[in-house]
Amino acid sequence: MENVTSQSIDRQTWTTRPEVFPELMTPVEAAMFLRLDQVGHTPEAAIRTLNYWRDKGYLKATKYARRIWYLKSQLEEFLKAKTEI
Repeated sequence: MENVTSQSIDRQTWTTRPEVFPELMTPVEAAMFLRLDQVGHTPEAAIRTLNYWRDKGYLKATKYARRIWYLKSQLEEFLKAKTEI
């Protein structure tokens, strides 16, 4: 998959957190859904983290219209896999 950092984003400032996350999310929205914005990541660092998880096979993404998107259901599956019992 292509590197998401090639997409145009503000690499230092988070956008406004959505009240309701859409079913198909941009990398920045996906990072906010996973709360990476609340643990000290910049948007650029969060996207690198998403890329790392994708490259390791921990997280699935969708490539559509030359962009990388994340399905909300895949992010929820990722969180379930990371949840300790």
